[in-house]
Amino acid sequence: MAERHMPPPLRFLLAARRSELQGLEALARTCELVLRISALVHALQKERGYSNLILCSAADRLQPALASLSSEAGAAEADVRALLDGLETDPTAGAGRARLLNCIAYALFRLDELPGLRREVRDRRVQATDADVRFTQAIGSLLAIVFEAADASLDPDVTRILVALLNFMQGKELSGQERACGVMGFTTGWFGDVQKARMLGLAANQARSFAVFTQYAQGAPLDAWDQAQQQDQPVQRMRDMAQHTSDTQRVDSGLAELWFDLCTARMDTMRNVETLLARDLAAQCARRIAETRQELDDRRLLLSRHADHASGRALSLVFSVQSRILDEPPEDGVGNDLERSILDMMREQTLRMQRADEALGNVRGALDERKRIDRAKLLLISRYGLTEQAAHERLQRAAMDAGLSLADVARQIIGQLGEN
Repeated sequence: MAERHMPPPLRFLLAARRSELQGLEALARTCELVLRISALVHALQKERGYSNLILCSAADRLQPALASLSSEAGAAEADVRALLDGLETDPTAGAGRARLLNCIAYALFRLDELPGLRREVRDRRVQATDADVRFTQAIGSLLAIVFEAADASLDPDVTRILVALLNFMQGKELSGQERACGVMGFTTGWFGDVQKARMLGLAANQARSFAVFTQYAQGAPLDAWDQAQQQDQPVQRMRDMAQHTSDTQRVDSGLAELWFDLCTARMDTMRNVETLLARDLAAQCARRIAETRQELDDRRLLLSRHADHASGRALSLVFSVQSRILDEPPEDGVGNDLERSILDMMREQTLRMQRADEALGNVRGALDERKRIDRAKLLLISRYGLTEQAAHERLQRAAMDAGLSLADVARQIIGQLGEN
């Protein structure tokens, strides 16, 4: 029986399930974008690292390697743009996702700036600090897309993996920023107070990001991260060394390349964890879509037979969970089993949605913290005319001085500046 001939309550029951399926399919497309962005971010992090090393140490022998990395980043960017073109032509892509599309527009603006930056790096017409900031802005714009994808997800299991992936990618990006800062300091042979504070802040924020990741990750990615952390001792020793340098206590500038190699190996190990998370995300999206499609088919069949039976058009051999034909009166004289089955289905669907909302609320805590931090930075930028990086560093310093988390300091700033 066609759905249009069903009674309105049954049609709307199926429409609800169909809407959920459409939402999952849209989420799967967004998750595919996240996976491609993950690959692009990793490629840009590698390119930024080599650009930084070349600009700091004039290591011309690394120019061929940098050219290769730039080519890899360009290929990864092309993959992202190809998928974005598909989203742009999708008539349903913009429904309720204005913030995500706005983030995509900003990211494309930053990506459009990269060819010019690459020429400046190749010709040494840019300072290492400036190149680092511009690469970091492009990477940050891509991470913002991942955040919006997680924030827009309405499936708790998919959201859990997205939150784990977002925080892991953020921790890895902070590792890349720490690598760049370390290269600059070791190249000069010592770290000033500002550089030392920045190194400490980057290490502390990495720890917080990875702590959130471990809270939401499961299985193979978590096991791989436990193994990867066992190789962190050399990086930690060089962190400690940097804190003990001064203008009168310098170290060999050749340590810059050692630091770079150690951090790069660490980030490559992180990429393996990222890949495992990406696989889990793709598998979970596929699993939820398959389950929802099967449930929709099952319910369409049940409701179609119920409507036919109720209208007298056909007998429906619909079985209950006890394997009894629902259309036949039960021996105990209790009738209307089929109607009760439909009501049970409606109740079950309502309860399942409620449980999903509760589970979703539980995994959104980390996203809410990120929103508070971003709002606090915007308030600092608006009030004091700071750059985004300067606002973030002010938050970091305040958190370190008070012994609080970034989210707690952000809450205080919002309370102080948001009321004025």
